[in-house]
Amino acid sequence: MAVAATTTNLTVLLLPPRPQFHPFTSFSFITPYFTPVGLSHFNLANNHPSNRQILPLVKATQGSLDYVPDSKFYKVEAILRPWRIQNVSSALLKMGIRGVTVSDVKGFGSQGGSKERHGGSEFSEDNFVAKVKMEIVVVKDQVEAVIDKIIEEARTGEIGDGKIFVIPISDVIRIRTGERGERAERMTGGRSDMSDNNRVTQ
Repeated sequence: MAVAATTTNLTVLLLPPRPQFHPFTSFSFITPYFTPVGLSHFNLANNHPSNRQILPLVKATQGSLDYVPDSKFYKVEAILRPWRIQNVSSALLKMGIRGVTVSDVKGFGSQGGSKERHGGSEFSEDNFVAKVKMEIVVVKDQVEAVIDKIIEEARTGEIGDGKIFVIPISDVIRIRTGERGERAERMTGGRSDMSDNNRVTQ
């Protein structure tokens, strides 16, 4: 015999081990063992990617770069979805970050080599997923701002958004002039900071 248990959001039937169909229940899925649940447990439609309009703001949890106290520079290396690169690079440019290296790579992580989907189409030549690696060398004070901007522009909320690695750099040398350190690195403030006597130094 079925017994009805009423909760605030949903009336759930307590059934014997064999599932039975009841025309007055709003769900075709009935489990023989359960506890009273709310409607949020069945809100499957909102979890579909096509129904996600606005993603909540996410930032990297507070870390510490003091494990290399003598390092003035850090390389921020991000593995990203290819179709998010334009968003990320444009946002970094607006911040004054222009020294960016981008390369095509392949690999797998949480996706396990599953196919990438974009615009309703799947693409995968083999068991590796196509990604883009973005490398940026910045001074220590810029690291967190760059990380936050990459997350903001690259995140979709789905598995496969990528990873960010932070690597200490001992020195930076400009090949043309032999300049080292901060004079060779110069990335902030746009073109004005990269000019010397009205002449681009790179």
